Amino acid sequence: MLDVGCGTGRHLEALAGTIPECCGVDLLESNIAYARSVRAGITFHVGDMRTIRLGRTFDLVTCLGNALSYALTDHDLTETVRTFAAHAHGGTLLVVDPLNARTYLEADGFEKRIEGRVDAPEFKATSVSLHELDRTARVLKRTRTWRIEGRADVEDYAEYRLLFPEEVQQMLETGGFQVLGMYDNREFQCTDLTGRITGAPDVGGLRGRKLYVVARKLAARPGGDG
Repeated sequence: MLDVGCGTGRHLEALAGTIPECCGVDLLESNIAYARSVRAGITFHVGDMRTIRLGRTFDLVTCLGNALSYALTDHDLTETVRTFAAHAHGGTLLVVDPLNARTYLEADGFEKRIEGRVDAPEFKATSVSLHELDRTARVLKRTRTWRIEGRADVEDYAEYRLLFPEEVQQMLETGGFQVLGMYDNREFQCTDLTGRITGAPDVGGLRGRKLYVVARKLAARPGGDG
């Protein structure tokens, strides 16, 4: 499998027990350096999801943790889907989880402030996420402050492109994929895809606000290039 936007490789580590060959790509050198230091047996590459080419295909391609939503423009999205296709053969499964524009723009998914908490054996932390929404560009901007007792506050900033379900389907079909299922919940129940906001603790403030999409790469047609 190939995980595009793998971060520190946490998803790959969880899947490596059942998938014999795992590979991850991330833009940040620091993420890949950490992944290589703690996740033996997994291959990692530094690369941009819009342009990287590994010269081979995989049976499964994933792009999780809202990574697809970091593609902020139509061009970025098109190039990222081309990357998926370049690493897929006929029958390859693709799994992505972009943020659902319908939840933010048509329902009650947007909140200006969301508090989160991490309670792990290694440490405890709280977070405050402040959000801005550019409805015209369909971009969510998040400034998040982390607080760990005894340490200075740490701030991170992110921008996410919000995608409508129909937009995701058209984008993937144009890239040579057939959408097998699209859900707005972790139970993978069929709904109207408006996004049901859950009440469970949520560090990132994004739970219930994303789409879970499974697609399959179609076989190339004789004489074609897809």
